[in-house]
Amino acid sequence: MAEKMNAAVWLGPEKMEFQRVDRPVAGPGQALLKVAYGGICGSDIMIYLGKHPRAKAPLIACHEFSGTIVESDGNAFAPGTRVVVNPLLMCGHCYACKNGMPHVCATLGLLGIDADGGFGEYVAVPLDTVRPIPDSISLQEGALIEPLAVAVHAVRASRLKVGDVTAILGAGPVGMLVAQVARLAGARKVFVAEMSPKRLEIAEKLGFDVINVAEQDTAAVILDATDGAGVPVVFETAGVQATINNAAAVVSIGGQILQVGMPKTPPTINITDLLFREVQRQPIRVYRDKEDFQGAIDIAATGRVDLITPVSHIMPASQISEAMELMHAAKESCKILIDPTR
Repeated sequence: MAEKMNAAVWLGPEKMEFQRVDRPVAGPGQALLKVAYGGICGSDIMIYLGKHPRAKAPLIACHEFSGTIVESDGNAFAPGTRVVVNPLLMCGHCYACKNGMPHVCATLGLLGIDADGGFGEYVAVPLDTVRPIPDSISLQEGALIEPLAVAVHAVRASRLKVGDVTAILGAGPVGMLVAQVARLAGARKVFVAEMSPKRLEIAEKLGFDVINVAEQDTAAVILDATDGAGVPVVFETAGVQATINNAAAVVSIGGQILQVGMPKTPPTINITDLLFREVQRQPIRVYRDKEDFQGAIDIAATGRVDLITPVSHIMPASQISEAMELMHAAKESCKILIDPTR
């Protein structure tokens, strides 16, 4: 009889249950992890709502997780090794994979979406997705390495220069991390625009110039602070029409907009306005492995980014529905981590 484990299982739109399920085993080319923490991401909310185009129930979601090795094929990793997982699943033979862009593989999949992920006590993952972390990174911090990798990729893809003023529009978990990486990359002033009181509080605690969009006009504040010129690099991290509009309004002539937020519905973009001002739009999907994911681990190991303050809640998997609703509301939460053991 198979051993059992606790898991938060998605069963259909707005239906997740805390269940006892069969514990996975490490097959050929796999490692078995005991999960420490799993982070709720926007794609997990899409799964929860039944709006994700690929997720199929029943599913143990979550692609942002940390844990320890239980066993691995060929003893590739010693039991007890503390690790995070790069959840990207690439085909290896499409045009993108063969031309140095596997992070935008034609059939890109993710653990936690296309296969079970980190909302269970244990998860079996391909060996090539496992990344050991140093002792200087806690397992709680490790659960934020994946979104940190998105932030690292966004800033690396930007034209941000030392001494620049920049703006992050949307202070969700990724936005908070983009702001920190931008500052680390040399931005002398970082505006963070947001409407959630909790997220504004966290952004202010992290030392950013916050704009409360419920009370202030984002574009007016930024344009006033830059003598009407705007900022050379804008990171749109909310994926909603209002912030997409504001990104175009505050970017300077010849500037760059990094589209980091994933719109839930196709937005309207005034291409003519961007064309006249030669503004570049750079989409950001996920991250490269060595440059961004391993880079995120290396940066986190220095202690120069704060991966604890953005965590607003740590909740047991037995409260997964409450956690999803709290994250979906986006008012009193930032990053929510799930403890799958409870």
